[in-house]
Amino acid sequence: MSLIIFALTVFSAYGGRMDPDYFTFPSVAVLAFPYLAMLTLLIAVIWAVCGRWITAAFGALAIFICWAPLTNAVPMGFSKNQTPGRQTFTVLTYNVLHGWDQTQHIGDPRTEGKSDQVGNAAFEYIRDSGADIVCLQEVMRLDGWEIPRFGQIKDELYRRYPYQAGTTVSDTKVLSKYPIQMIPASRYIKGNFDSRCYTFYEVDIKGHRLTLVNMHLRSAMLNEEEKNVVTEITSVKGAKEGISEMNGSIRTKLASGFRKRKEDVANLRAGLALIEGPLIICGDFNDVPESYAYRLLRGEDLHDACAETAFGPMVTFNAHMFWFHLDQIFYRGPLRALSVEKGTLKASDHYPLTALFEFE
Repeated sequence: MSLIIFALTVFSAYGGRMDPDYFTFPSVAVLAFPYLAMLTLLIAVIWAVCGRWITAAFGALAIFICWAPLTNAVPMGFSKNQTPGRQTFTVLTYNVLHGWDQTQHIGDPRTEGKSDQVGNAAFEYIRDSGADIVCLQEVMRLDGWEIPRFGQIKDELYRRYPYQAGTTVSDTKVLSKYPIQMIPASRYIKGNFDSRCYTFYEVDIKGHRLTLVNMHLRSAMLNEEEKNVVTEITSVKGAKEGISEMNGSIRTKLASGFRKRKEDVANLRAGLALIEGPLIICGDFNDVPESYAYRLLRGEDLHDACAETAFGPMVTFNAHMFWFHLDQIFYRGPLRALSVEKGTLKASDHYPLTALFEFE
């Protein structure tokens, strides 16, 4: 059993190198890679303590083979000090779930319950974050049409962020303390593409021009019953029923999601060659580090801010026991990532991420 787990760990580490157009299981295995790696390490330590050095050595070998993917899936970086005299700025990326509050059952028509809460927790967090640029996902309009109790915070929020950009075609929006303008995606991407997945912006940060891409790639589109399949696996019978369900509609939807994200990332990747200067790509990727879409987008020229500056497992989704790192921050050009911090607010089903950068 230990050897099987070691082998699965290696397989999951490199599953993102297999095209999801042909294989679904490797892409699914990548989701479990961080947990398999931690389990492999634990088992290897237990065997070593028991004096079974050969079995422990196989576990150590598995970790060694997986080391490069592991440093992305489980960040092992450290925050860096600012270079004196250089201009810094912070970027907050946050899927706000339409401003609903899942902890208070506010806004979500799928939930019931009452709350005495005043204000909007997600946007209060944004207001108090101090971030210079805020990339929002899963919000269609910033006028309170879909955001509960937005009117109570709107004026103060807009005073702190006098510049707003976005379109109702996409559910990605940007708030900024610095002048910002939205750039048509057709400037960079030619042919047919899904304009709902990403929006482009140019920000003027005290004379430094920054190109920003705010992303929200498509999820697996699982319904509530399908999401609960994982949550309800509490027994052998539940596991069997869950596996049966995963072989049906869930597997089909997962495969469709993997392929759609590959297509959208491929379109974006082709357009990146036309973007010069400092570039940041962030948002809800609905996919994990080392997945096929992640690797395709990162390529050889983009840096992962989380992998470089954070340490330890990074979980950015908090609902239905889907504890995955789905929100990413990439950059390239004359920029240096100094830190990435994850917020703890559970109003949305995603945690906010705040990255500190400096211009080189």
